[in-house]
Amino acid sequence: MFKIEILLLTNNVILPFQNLERDYDLNFIELNKLFATKSLAEHGLGFLINIYERDELSSDFHLIKKIIFDTGGTNQTFLHNLDVRGYPIYDANIIVLSHWHYDHSGGLYKILERIEKPVPILCHESATNERFFIRSADINPKTLVNKKRSDIVELLNSAKIVNQLPIDIKTIEKTGGKILKHKTLETIFARDQVKIMVSGEILKTHEEEIFSNFLINKEGVLSFDEILDDKCLIIELGNSTILLNGCCHSGIMNTLDYVKEKSGKPISHIIGGFHMANSTQERIDVTLNFLSTFQKENLILFPIHCSGEKFITDINTKNIPNVKAFNASVGTIFNFFS
Repeated sequence: MFKIEILLLTNNVILPFQNLERDYDLNFIELNKLFATKSLAEHGLGFLINIYERDELSSDFHLIKKIIFDTGGTNQTFLHNLDVRGYPIYDANIIVLSHWHYDHSGGLYKILERIEKPVPILCHESATNERFFIRSADINPKTLVNKKRSDIVELLNSAKIVNQLPIDIKTIEKTGGKILKHKTLETIFARDQVKIMVSGEILKTHEEEIFSNFLINKEGVLSFDEILDDKCLIIELGNSTILLNGCCHSGIMNTLDYVKEKSGKPISHIIGGFHMANSTQERIDVTLNFLSTFQKENLILFPIHCSGEKFITDINTKNIPNVKAFNASVGTIFNFFS
């Protein structure tokens, strides 16, 4: 028997009085009010995933795999909230970065200092490029394409554009980390009824509203950043699949089509970013219609981080028979068994 424990360590909100287990009969969820009260929230996302196994002749589970999926933002809430609970990470087996944006990778270097052994870091080659985020509505992104970095220094100094430096490979190697770059599906754990995969680049077949205020520096020239590195974690557990999203920059419809093709098992839960916070009502409606016909099995969503409260409200207001959505507090533990 296996137990998958997913601990939400970094998210935008803390809801110490939230009790989804009692109020909605979600018996796979735990939230300790005291721990939540001592925790910190920030704009970011980070999970710790513990995989336990229990022998047939024993009543005790023992840890067999520890995975970090995203490391929170630059305020280091991942480590703070980890310490509140007394969880160790010296024995982490792998770090998976959904994509190289500061709110998902900001805690990486400090986390590596805590891990007392060499650890692989699975990421996309886009992490080795400088990224830019437009923060002013009076800047037309199209006017910056094909410009050199030196052409936008004034905009950087005024904070109308902010940047994120490439991943620092030398610093990572000093702390024992090892970068593993990939573009295609990677299996990071497989045993009996449990299989965990990291998605590759997600093909954009649906014309979802992908925001254009992201730029990337490739060989000194700026271009639109398609954020090809934004990946999800696919956890096959028995006859169903649990999906952990980073930010879903490729769009949730494209992501679900990808997962359906790669896994083929019904998706029971989706936890993570849906990137719908600034979406138009038209995009939300199209997405809800898609979800209503995606599968016949029940689907429980936890749209957090970049998803937006309105998206959650609209899902539940539409009353899709087999789909329900909930927010989730920092400190929430999701437990799944097989």
